[in-house]
Amino acid sequence: MGPAVRIVEVGPRDGLQNIRDTIPTSIKLELIQRLQKTGLQAIELTSVVSPKAIPQLADCRQVLRNPDIKRLLDSSQLRLPVLVPNAKGLEIAIQHGVREIAVFISSTEGFSKANINCTVAQGIERATQVASLAIRSQIAVRGYVSCIFADPYDGPTPLPAVLRCVKALLDAGCYEVSLGDTLGVGSPSNVRELINYLTSNGIPPEKLAGHFHDTYGQAVANAWEAFNSGIRVFDSSVAGLGGCPFAPGAKGNVASEDLVYMFHNAGISTGIDLPKLVETGVWISKQLLKNNSSRAGTALATKLQLAAPSTQSKPRAPGLKWDLCNETQGLQIYRSGVNLKIVLNRPKNGNTLTATMISDLTSLISNASSDPLTSRIVITANGKFFCTGMDLGKGSTAVGEGGSSSDAQFTGLTRLFEAIDQCPKVTIAAVNGPAFGGGVGLAFSCDIRTFTQGANVTLSEVKLGLCAATISKYVIRELGVAFAREVMLSARAVTPGELKGLGIISEIASDQENLRVRVDELLIRLKAASPNASRMSKELVRLAWAHGGGDAQAAGIKGLFKEMMRSDADGAYGVKEFQAKRKVDWDAYVLGPKPKL
Repeated sequence: MGPAVRIVEVGPRDGLQNIRDTIPTSIKLELIQRLQKTGLQAIELTSVVSPKAIPQLADCRQVLRNPDIKRLLDSSQLRLPVLVPNAKGLEIAIQHGVREIAVFISSTEGFSKANINCTVAQGIERATQVASLAIRSQIAVRGYVSCIFADPYDGPTPLPAVLRCVKALLDAGCYEVSLGDTLGVGSPSNVRELINYLTSNGIPPEKLAGHFHDTYGQAVANAWEAFNSGIRVFDSSVAGLGGCPFAPGAKGNVASEDLVYMFHNAGISTGIDLPKLVETGVWISKQLLKNNSSRAGTALATKLQLAAPSTQSKPRAPGLKWDLCNETQGLQIYRSGVNLKIVLNRPKNGNTLTATMISDLTSLISNASSDPLTSRIVITANGKFFCTGMDLGKGSTAVGEGGSSSDAQFTGLTRLFEAIDQCPKVTIAAVNGPAFGGGVGLAFSCDIRTFTQGANVTLSEVKLGLCAATISKYVIRELGVAFAREVMLSARAVTPGELKGLGIISEIASDQENLRVRVDELLIRLKAASPNASRMSKELVRLAWAHGGGDAQAAGIKGLFKEMMRSDADGAYGVKEFQAKRKVDWDAYVLGPKPKL
């Protein structure tokens, strides 16, 4: 007889995939080996996904073809699932001798579109196709359903939506379905209600597994409630590794050490050597330079006299100190030296653009454009959305009215986007969440864009009988004619991975906190760029876009060349410092007294 509870260790895949810094393949391989030696019988190895979508798992083929992993794959005693998103991923998994895969769907539309760029129905169809192909190849299939309690975009998840997905995966041939509380918002009462609902609708509890996140500290309690409701399989991650990019600040998966400690303390066997598991959690925390998120693991590590996990951070550029200097209706304005940050602050309304916000934004950008003590402008937002476009609420929109109201809105939006586009300062869009319509215009009229993983852009106007009129100039310029046409006509969500592949965004942050860090790091790096040289560089790009190959471009280039060669220009100072082998901090140059040349 096997253990009373089966733990499925997801650390090597789910636990590592959202970590920003590249983890050497050798560490991943050693982690898997160490986990196997603890007695774990089920370890999720990796995911065969596009490296653009999840850069951390770009080495999935290296992991699978490693001789030690191949020996584990040949073992009939182990379950070593590999997550695959599509038929191509399945083909690669088969080539590497994988004997079990996992397929995944979201129970909610918002997360499905943000995470895998399809509707729930399309996700079910895709997972069913992959499962069918796998079963034909005598490969076992495990299923995942995410957002069982809530969706970051749609709110609470209806019980029938979860039932629909669980039934679909079981009908497709999955031997079990893991129920994922992706945001970690559930509590024991939610767990009991959901499992009772599923079992009363014909879903056997032995076909289910629990996958709980610890965002609100409920993961262990939820697992215990699930056990008392008949569940005997639980996903967890050593040292509590993991997290959700759509839940900023969220904790990771429930820690394997915490689950094993709880079950062992209740006299329930797992077949796992807890001290060895604790040692593995301490080891991986040290390798990643992260705090160990397992409470039981940390306590037992001290008791077993294991070295405490390091809390040392990797060296990185210091963050910036931002001071709130003004707040208007819908906007917050921060300053850090020569950097200005404008934050859209209507999170409950999706940061829609009101007439007042449009006017205030335009004034802020225009004033900053002529301010010699401002070099860069960041536009970002609070909440889960970046900007959902124009405010279309009753009494707030000119749609359908025509006449002067329509003219006023057209003029306001046009002036806003032109103010950003023509601003001589470096403009940066820090896109913290999904953007629609005018929000896409805000991002695309900026010079540089950094997105979070969940920050899709959607030109949804055609769904409402509208078109992307005022923003089209910037959308088409950035996306290119053919791609812009397709996304405007289809009104589909465009993922950060697609935008990164096209060179439209510079970086993809794992979550909103990581976005803040990355933008600060970018601003610090830009200290090496002269503000006037940046302005002239922007003008060169504008000339090429508007007058490529024409007389206006030639005249503009000549004028800029003359300007940069003047004795009082930034170039004179920059070259002098270069000759003296000194680096220039252009922020200090802007804020301090100008040196004599």
